Amino acid sequence: MFRTILIGFFLLQAAAAFADDNAFFAARREALMKKMEGAVAILQGAPDTRSYATFRQDNNFYYLTGVEVPNALLLLDASRRHSILFLPGLNEEAERWDGPRLVPGPEAQRRTGVDEVLELSRFETELEKRKNDLRILYIPFSPLETAATSRDRALQHDSAQQNDPWDGRPSRESAFEKNLQAKLGSSLIIRNLSPFLDEMRRVKDAQEIERLRVAGRIAALGLKEAIRSAVPGMFEYQLAALAEFIFSWHGASGPAFYPIVGSGPNSCIFHYSQNRRKMMEGEIVVMDIGADFRYYQSDITRTFPISGKFSEEQARFYRIVLEAQKAALEKVRPGASFHVLSKAVDDVLERYGYARYMTHGVGHYVGMSNHDVGYLEVFEPGAVIAVEPGVYLPEKNLGIRIEDTVLVTKDGYEILSNAVPKEVIDIENLMSEKGITEAIRQ
Repeated sequence: MFRTILIGFFLLQAAAAFADDNAFFAARREALMKKMEGAVAILQGAPDTRSYATFRQDNNFYYLTGVEVPNALLLLDASRRHSILFLPGLNEEAERWDGPRLVPGPEAQRRTGVDEVLELSRFETELEKRKNDLRILYIPFSPLETAATSRDRALQHDSAQQNDPWDGRPSRESAFEKNLQAKLGSSLIIRNLSPFLDEMRRVKDAQEIERLRVAGRIAALGLKEAIRSAVPGMFEYQLAALAEFIFSWHGASGPAFYPIVGSGPNSCIFHYSQNRRKMMEGEIVVMDIGADFRYYQSDITRTFPISGKFSEEQARFYRIVLEAQKAALEKVRPGASFHVLSKAVDDVLERYGYARYMTHGVGHYVGMSNHDVGYLEVFEPGAVIAVEPGVYLPEKNLGIRIEDTVLVTKDGYEILSNAVPKEVIDIENLMSEKGITEAIRQ
């Protein structure tokens, strides 16, 4: 346990240099206003939670402000190069229950670095001041992103809700657009701010990269502990619990997404999440997890034998997938793309006759969301991606996936999750170590 405490101390120290530096948030606001060419932008923060769950800010709002207060608004006036943060006023009753929150005033202005911090009730007045001169207004059309939310999943949810004949509610974003249009008049042109933000978020700055490194280290510690503790007879949820305990111990706010622990037949289900099955002797386990550290995430998958030793067949398939991942990683550099990585994987799998058994993409961007903004663009230095080839043979109850979080550098790449072993012998050696479940079982 001392080892765990010591590593945790150094992880938090490594991130401390970028923990509260508002210069990064100010630089992002300034860069965004330059793209807007004199227009005004408005962003909604996340609403307060409707359950007893920890509040987490919307990704775009946090990206521009670093502010973790529910129901906030941000106005960016590019013509004046002026930013206004609107916060709810002091609520003493709420503070007695939930603790103090940042409220409008000089202290909030000092702590955030925003030009003005006003009470939320003054938002409409500020809109009225600009109404006569306002021709173009930008708002994000993309859905709210909090905690384990990725845009692809959020869009599916919102579409299903709107198309449900027994529901039919519009998304929060489209309702906000409609209300602004009604308030400011039909002559106002409302445009989508999301492409500007996506372009900025896709390439990470120094603060983001450091937080992503820490997220990768924390996830690696959790996954390694789960692997070394795994034995036949455990349930999938127990491995998930071990990883999440380590995440919390080291300062993560939680998992980046629901832990995927698929054993036996479940190893062939890409996003399996029930984690209820008892893991049996001789089976393979696919464990796909990530940590959420200060709004930045990691994504790592390892495949390992619950018995501690790969069978000959398991090892053969595993080495094929590992060879495919290494081939893809060698292609990661500025100017490459997921298409290039996919071809590298296909070439390896085709050589062994298993290309048809990989039925998902080779990777995705990683950042504030697990499936982060960006898709078809060529890679640039500062982009962070996941590289995750896999082969799935349901008839054998055998799925194998190997995934790492990877930073694109100016001359290649840096694996942010490389602390978790991948070679067959190294995985088996890790599984021979004693995990913390030894103490629990005793």
